This record gives sequence, structure tokens and C-alpha cells, in this order.
Amino acid sequence: MPDDHYDVIVIGSGPGGASVAHRLAPTGKRILLLERGGYLPRSPANWDSQIVFVDGSYQTTDVWHDKDGHEFHPGLHQYVGGNSKVYGAALFRLRERDGLRRDRPQGRGLSRMADQI
Repeated sequence: MPDDHYDVIVIGSGPGGASVAHRLAPTGKRILLLERGGYLPRSPANWDSQIVFVDGSYQTTDVWHDKDGHEFHPGLHQYVGGNSKVYGAALFRLRERDGLRRDRPQGRGLSRMADQI
């Protein structure tokens, strides 16, 4: 098998990409995980909400265009770990008693996706 062949290419090391790569790792597939950014530098500024969230010091300077061609800045943080590096919140796994209905499709869960690759 050539060195440049991969069974799966995962783009982004944020919560989604990292979860998919982690779930697929034990399958024996050749996985390439691509990340555009580098490592977030260690700095006291990382803990300053003014610098991180208001000033947007770690946000990309990329310019995107909406459907009408107007420019905007996406507010993304392109670092290893994705936006989770500076997200500043928690993602809770909801249960049925929290109001999550199990009788509705919940999307293509990681287990189902991994089984199809």
C-alpha cells in the first residue's frame, strides 16, 4: 500500500473531527487527520475573556462570503482542537428525562458511521 493512501480523511481536529478520528482509530483503517492551525500558544492572555472573546485575538482573519456575496469574518479559531480551545462552555449529554426524545432520528451517530466505513 502506498504511503499516500488513506481509508479515511478527517478534516479538523475540533470536537467533531477528533471524535470521529478517535472512534475510527481501533478499526485498523489508515486515518489522516488534517488541521489547518497550529497549537494555541500558552499565554496569560488565553485566560483573559476580553482578549479572547471581545478583542478576538485568536480568531482567524479569513474573509468568507454569504450567499449574496457580502464579506464577513466567521469568528473561527483555527488551532489544534478547533473552537473547543477557546469555547468557554460545556456541552451536556442530554438524557430522556432531560427532554431528549428517543423516538426521533438523532442523525448518523458515530457508531453507525464507523460501521459503514
